[in-house]
Amino acid sequence: MNAQDRSPRRTRTVRGALAGVAGLVGAAVLAFLPGIVHADEPAVDWSYGPEDATVVTGQPYPGDAEAEALLVGAEDRRLVEVRSISNAAGWTNVNQGKPYRLVTGNTYTLVLIAREAPYTLDDLLEYAPSTFVRQPDGSYLLSENIVVEQDATLKLSSPDGLRLHMSSTPDAFVSIVTIGGALEFSGTTDSPLEVTSWDPVESEPDKETSDGRAYIRVTGGHASFADVVFHDLGFWAGTTGGVSLTGTTTPDVLSDYAPQNLQAEPTQAPAEVYGSELLPAGGVDTLSTAPDLSGYSYVSAFLRNVVSRDNAYGMFITSADGVDIRDSTFEHNLVDGLVLHRYVTNTIVRTSTASDNGGDGFLLTRATSGISLDRVEATDNGRNGITLQGGPLADGPSATGTAVGRYGNNQVVNSEASGNGRYGIDVMGGTKLVVDGNTVTDQRMGIVVSTDVDTVEVTDNLVTGSEEQGIALRAGVVEALVRGNEVDGGEIGIYLRDAGGVIDRNTVTGVTNHAVTLIDQTVASSVTDNEVSGIGPSAIDVARAGGDVASSGNRVVEWQSTKPLDVVLRSIFQPLTVMWLSLGLLLLITALTSIGRRRAGIHHPYANRVPMSALTAGVVAPEALGLQPAPWSHIGKRPRLRREEERSS
Repeated sequence: MNAQDRSPRRTRTVRGALAGVAGLVGAAVLAFLPGIVHADEPAVDWSYGPEDATVVTGQPYPGDAEAEALLVGAEDRRLVEVRSISNAAGWTNVNQGKPYRLVTGNTYTLVLIAREAPYTLDDLLEYAPSTFVRQPDGSYLLSENIVVEQDATLKLSSPDGLRLHMSSTPDAFVSIVTIGGALEFSGTTDSPLEVTSWDPVESEPDKETSDGRAYIRVTGGHASFADVVFHDLGFWAGTTGGVSLTGTTTPDVLSDYAPQNLQAEPTQAPAEVYGSELLPAGGVDTLSTAPDLSGYSYVSAFLRNVVSRDNAYGMFITSADGVDIRDSTFEHNLVDGLVLHRYVTNTIVRTSTASDNGGDGFLLTRATSGISLDRVEATDNGRNGITLQGGPLADGPSATGTAVGRYGNNQVVNSEASGNGRYGIDVMGGTKLVVDGNTVTDQRMGIVVSTDVDTVEVTDNLVTGSEEQGIALRAGVVEALVRGNEVDGGEIGIYLRDAGGVIDRNTVTGVTNHAVTLIDQTVASSVTDNEVSGIGPSAIDVARAGGDVASSGNRVVEWQSTKPLDVVLRSIFQPLTVMWLSLGLLLLITALTSIGRRRAGIHHPYANRVPMSALTAGVVAPEALGLQPAPWSHIGKRPRLRREEERSS
């Protein structure tokens, strides 16, 4: 191959190499382009929804879902049956004005009818001598259900510390339920009253929920518990979850079961059906009559120094008004600690603790209003420490005509949340909410407000040790006031996405990305007089706000501005910049290669006609013909000019 063939190929090789380098550079730059919005955008885009993909759901429930759900339905049917028979017995006087017993499934149910004086321990020993028995260790074993009717009260108390064991075996379990009546359980600070499930064969509390477990339920009426320990009770549902206070609106179960399915057992001797060992001894008659359903009412309660542990739910409250809970503990429960569920109003929970529960420590679901959590403590729960839900029950027409309005007027004040699996305080939906004076430490996020909250005050809270965001407002939050909070640690101190409000006079320290970030805020917002320190791309990040943001008076002198390599590349290599740089680079490569081609193309016009003798004699230089001299051509030769000079001399 001659020199003429090699020169163009070399040029093409250089050009291809440069173009390849340019392509690699462009590809490397383009790898940084997805999601580019602004140079200061963090490497991680915190685009969480109301329930983001990495949500922590808490510890899994250990029971048998299908079997336990069937047992809950059976309990609902039993109570509807008892209620309807009780109504009929009242107006027919078939019970002759004294407590009576019903055969319900594979157990008995003792019905305590209305009377002025409360039923006491002595009354149970009289009316149920074979099913309420004192044990050798001083405890009492209850082996039949008890229903307390309207205007009746069951009062159990003892200064020496009464222990009530409720039979709970693989074959059957018992319950104490009021239907408009009242329960009064009380012990003392030194000798609390203890109520638990009990397996007589194993001589220990029942730990298995899959076959049902003893429980207590106050349906309507009033509950008063003081110095009481409830443990190892309940299964699956809130109503059967351990200790439940439920309002007495007509149960949904009535729409699921036709009246013919609510008939009482036929009148037979119980011993003939269930065995003589189950026959209650003395005192009351067995009734059978047709069902007659009637309405219910709300429940109220006063709880002081109550411990609810190792139950399915620590305590479940629904359709209640005027509940007062203080100095109580809800711990080690399978699902949630304290649940205020649907239509709970005018309720206060103070100086109480929820810890190590499978789900949330304190949970306020939708349709609760006028709730105050004051000086409560939520620690080491599987999901959130405290959850407030205030969204509407429906967003349009529904079969039951459910209201579409939001719920609110709830507050969490002077409380603590630490070490929970997901968030410290989670507020989802609602209006006129207050989160004030709380200490929130060591969660994935500290305080999160989301899902169309209208008017919320997040003020004077101390939030430390969050993994991601200290205070986060997102998904349609409007009219928010975030003021006077101290946030220490986390990726972002105060974060707003699709939310807006006033961010004023907060102190943010120790964060590693932004102190305050606003993205796509919904209303005009302001970021004023905040004092921040930390390290990251920028202290106050409002370039992505997408709306009107007033930022003034923020003290950022202690902020260390750093931009990681990816952020720097994002700031330099914007999409249009990359396009123009690529075009410029290609033009430069084209220009350089064209110059090389022109230089290589200049050669003697008659190079192919020059005699070889002229080349070998040195008459014509090879360079003049566009050729490269042979590496040995100078050996033994002298330049032509030198020879002519010698000849002339």
